[in-house]
Amino acid sequence: MNRCSEKTWRISHNFPGKSEVKVLFEEKGMICREADFRYTSSAGEKEERRITVEFSFPVLDISGRWYPSCGFDRSIKADWFPEVESMTSISAPVICFFNGKGENRHTIALSEVKQKVAMRYGIHEENGVMLCRIDMILPRGLFLQGYKLRIWESAREEPYWNTLADVRKWWEAAPEWQMMEVPGEARKPFYSFWYSKHQSVDADTVEKECRLAADMGFTSVIVDDGWQTDDNSRGYAFCGDWEPAVKKFPDFAQHVRKVRDMGLKYLMWFSVPYVGKRTKAWERFGHKLLYWNELQQAGVLDIRYPQVREYLKGIYLKAVKDWGIDGLKLDFIDEFYLYDESPMFTEGMDCADVQEALDILLTEVKEVLTSVRPDILIEFRQKYIGPQIRKYGNLLRVSDCPGSGISNRVGIVDLRLLSGATAVHSDMLMWHEEEKTEDAALQVLSCIFSTVQISVSLENITEDMKRMLLFWMSFMQTNEKLLQESQIKPQEPENLYPQVLVEDEETQILVQYSRGRTVDLRRVSKCMYYVHGVKEEEVCIRLDADHRMDFRIKDCRGDILDEGSWENISMANITVPTGGLVKFIKEE
Repeated sequence: MNRCSEKTWRISHNFPGKSEVKVLFEEKGMICREADFRYTSSAGEKEERRITVEFSFPVLDISGRWYPSCGFDRSIKADWFPEVESMTSISAPVICFFNGKGENRHTIALSEVKQKVAMRYGIHEENGVMLCRIDMILPRGLFLQGYKLRIWESAREEPYWNTLADVRKWWEAAPEWQMMEVPGEARKPFYSFWYSKHQSVDADTVEKECRLAADMGFTSVIVDDGWQTDDNSRGYAFCGDWEPAVKKFPDFAQHVRKVRDMGLKYLMWFSVPYVGKRTKAWERFGHKLLYWNELQQAGVLDIRYPQVREYLKGIYLKAVKDWGIDGLKLDFIDEFYLYDESPMFTEGMDCADVQEALDILLTEVKEVLTSVRPDILIEFRQKYIGPQIRKYGNLLRVSDCPGSGISNRVGIVDLRLLSGATAVHSDMLMWHEEEKTEDAALQVLSCIFSTVQISVSLENITEDMKRMLLFWMSFMQTNEKLLQESQIKPQEPENLYPQVLVEDEETQILVQYSRGRTVDLRRVSKCMYYVHGVKEEEVCIRLDADHRMDFRIKDCRGDILDEGSWENISMANITVPTGGLVKFIKEE
């Protein structure tokens, strides 16, 4: 039975008109309602309309909450705590409340995935009730005939990852929604030049590193910030013209051909919103800005102007057609929203709303690029990772977290819970040149449920480190479908996923990221790969005494350390090195 009572619902708005809530469908523990706002078209032609939907439910057996951009904070909040926002350029409109067993207790998702939505879901201290408030502004010029907001809820007692999969499928069922195709290359290991070279890239440096990357089995490379400027002081003052720096890349098209001839896909970084003060484009667009960033010496382009959108679309088309690149890393989409200092809707704009303009821009970019290269790769990153973004891009990457395995792990799992068939990528891995191989392996294992991106200088890594990378990259590729495309089952979200499982009818892959846990083999059907992502060597095993279990232990380089079997026992201890792997085979 759903915990929401119709009597708790309240709707308010600041315009003349009517509103009502009706149930669209209801199943056991699940319900979808529609808040229908009706008004005359004149109400939206000149003014913004504000709407608020409020409801509540009792807080029973809830230990935490999850939403796409929650990061490390999964705690329940009070009703006076700031709201959570979503829009095309930021997050997605869903919040899941779970209990200490990782079961869903109450999940709320909204149909509005494009416009800005403010969600305040907090516990009322006086009575232990969760007060839920949804605030929206209907932009001027949109929804002139009325507006309908669908609110999906589930109180089914099931693993929270199943509930979030249902949310994703609900979004995907919308008539206008269509996911961008994901080429096979999107799931192969990537090499990135950002952490390894930063802005110090040129044709010779890139080509030299690409030869090493190709030899190691990488299939795609990303050339990041620096290709468009001779200045290496960071910042975005030189972004906006998007022409290769001639001293670094005298013939960019020829350079791309050389890299592609090595068997590598070539992707390029673009900072989409920024136009810097030291560019030719500044004269043309310096007065068409949403926001000026003094620190960066660059402004955020106002994409409500069609000329701005056409300019950006032309830049990306030129890169694909004239230079022959295979993909784009489109960065900083989350800068596209209305700031306090953003200009009002004015002459020359064809959209009053930034999110509407962003939808037009990204839709047209995808369409024009796929018309030239159907297998184009387009990367976006947290926190612009919602269902809208999956329409325009086929790679979703974890936000920058250099050297942080836990940030990569949490970011990857968070992305996987809602991203469906869209490829999820790690942030680029980097480490100090004196790092131990086993400790670097822990970073790699934090990314095992994603397409891994590596950004260490390949010409400087040790042979030992290279062997570790090759071993785990091979394991990821051999088990690609299970690791990247099956339903991910991450335990204990309140503890940042210390144990994560994927499985099919015959094989399980279990990764543990915290010490002192047992490995339970009693329900293994045929084969389990146990991945040891911790710095403790003793592992306790629980066994089915009625079956023989064979095992083989490897270290992080793939060297076999021990093998054997157990029969007629229910418990055993084994020694597994940091970053190691154990393969268990159940014999009938």
